[in-house]
Amino acid sequence: MALLIALDPAVYMFDEPTAGMSVDEAPVVLDLIADLKAQTDRTILLVEHKMDVIARLADRIIVLHNGALAADGPPAEVMASDVVQEAYMGKELEDV
Repeated sequence: MALLIALDPAVYMFDEPTAGMSVDEAPVVLDLIADLKAQTDRTILLVEHKMDVIARLADRIIVLHNGALAADGPPAEVMASDVVQEAYMGKELEDV
């Protein structure tokens, strides 16, 4: 990650940056990403399955489910969608 930051790209791409990290290590990486995000002349593409990480860092969320676009929009809207609730948050939805 230090090498990527040193290169100073306009676009940062992270694929599950906290995978395998302890609860003590992960916040350090998330703080670094948040600092990069604060620099408005940069774009960050983050692939992540941990919903707490997504909620903390995302301005826009795109969700793929079974290879198809399931949701796209602001975090609160996407996380409230039925597909995301069922597929990624483990909530069973009642049939209407």
